[in-house]
Amino acid sequence: MNASPQLRLRCPAQSRSVAPIRHALRAFLQAIGFDGDCLDDVTTAAGEALANAVEHAYGDDAESVPFVELHARIARGKLAVDVSDRGSFIERERLPGRGFGLRIIRAVAPQIRIDTARGTSVRMRFHIPKR
Repeated sequence: MNASPQLRLRCPAQSRSVAPIRHALRAFLQAIGFDGDCLDDVTTAAGEALANAVEHAYGDDAESVPFVELHARIARGKLAVDVSDRGSFIERERLPGRGFGLRIIRAVAPQIRIDTARGTSVRMRFHIPKR
């Protein structure tokens, strides 16, 4: 039985964690054959979901250790990328030029599902590029 390649990361929910997770995802995707626009779309969408989790999931009085998780894998013939946290949504002050994360994700991910039952989980599915 061949196991599908996958990447699973769990890091502190801090802004400085977003870039290293995004870079690890990019390297993983390149290793399994993603390039060009497909590579950019997936890393952009995941980066937006990660940034949203870091900014909106945890308040200053979080009882547990705040973290964010990324899980990327091939599932049912598509690339599945999940970004999740265990916080509760914290409304932040709206700033000009901000608030486009979900719009960007929806623009580049063919499928997206957001689950807020236990924290927030953003489940994105992407087509696998033809080789």
